[in-house]
Amino acid sequence: MNYIIKMAWQHLKWNKWISILMIIEITLGIGVLVYSLNLYSSLLNEEKERKQQRYDWCLEITSPDAVASIGNPALTFEDYETIQKITNNKTFCYIAVPEFYTDSINNYEFTMILADYDKIGLKREDSYWGSSIENIRTQFAVSGLTSKKLPKDINSQSWKTEVADIKLKNCVIVPLEYMRQMEQEIEMAYIHMEWNSKEVSDTTFEKIENYLTEIHGNTYSYRIYSPEIDLQNNGYKVKQSIQLLMHLGGLFLLIFFVGILSVFRLLFDRREKTYGISLSCGVDYKKIFCEILLEIALMNGIGTFLGVVIGYIATYYMDIGLMIGYIKVQGSPMVFVISLCICCFITIVVSGMNYKRLKRKKIIELLNGY
Repeated sequence: MNYIIKMAWQHLKWNKWISILMIIEITLGIGVLVYSLNLYSSLLNEEKERKQQRYDWCLEITSPDAVASIGNPALTFEDYETIQKITNNKTFCYIAVPEFYTDSINNYEFTMILADYDKIGLKREDSYWGSSIENIRTQFAVSGLTSKKLPKDINSQSWKTEVADIKLKNCVIVPLEYMRQMEQEIEMAYIHMEWNSKEVSDTTFEKIENYLTEIHGNTYSYRIYSPEIDLQNNGYKVKQSIQLLMHLGGLFLLIFFVGILSVFRLLFDRREKTYGISLSCGVDYKKIFCEILLEIALMNGIGTFLGVVIGYIATYYMDIGLMIGYIKVQGSPMVFVISLCICCFITIVVSGMNYKRLKRKKIIELLNGY
């Protein structure tokens, strides 16, 4: 076995420029394919999550004039109470405010969530602390509230924002009434107001928009929208762009496949006498096949490995403007399996075709080179 590995590696070194060219081609193909498949998988996962969410309509707040919004809250507790009356108490709202605390040794970053305790079944006289920041409860106590450990069943609540999932272990939950005390800290991006379309009608949404526009319309703009519908509308264009990337990756792989077939056909012609000598000296066909298979597998394996690495790096660190902003792009294990299958398929087909040519020829024909 060691001899076969050494010979396969030696063949790659003897034809290093051809090998490097082939490796670059499969790296490009696999890299682009992995990147596009990860984008597509992320989009499908987001669509699936949107369909499963209880609250499928959200409030979007924008401000055309950033200077004018300074000191003017986009939403007050009184606004929330009015909206609850309009919707017959069917509004789910929370405000996620990033906080920072420093003691003599460490710096702590956490999220303070202002939530409607009646909606999530918590006691109004308590504040609730996540496990990762429990050690600063006494130092950063919320005035007027008793500090308690966050109950485990609170994790069943949906705290998904359009950017990322909020990690409750790194949060403090306080009553929504604290909006009055924290008005200057609350920016429009921290406000999450949501509804279930089965519980609230379109005319009710219009009433909410009209009310907020009447109160804050000079500074802010309000729109109630469905992230799922927006995703479907924008997702079609995104999918088309991703499919173009997939076709590009497939084209690189097709060029590689045709190239590696041609290269190994030429290499076979050059090595016919070598194969004939080996067979006449007692080497069996299986050993030669293993040598050919390993040489191709090494070339494909190196290129596939580099392509997968580059594809996953691009997935997490490269934004080419295809995806919608709030979709979390992440790698899928299935994409790695697909890449491995492509590598195995090309390896088996190319080595099998060469072995088939080898078996069709007699030893004397190989020695004579025809």
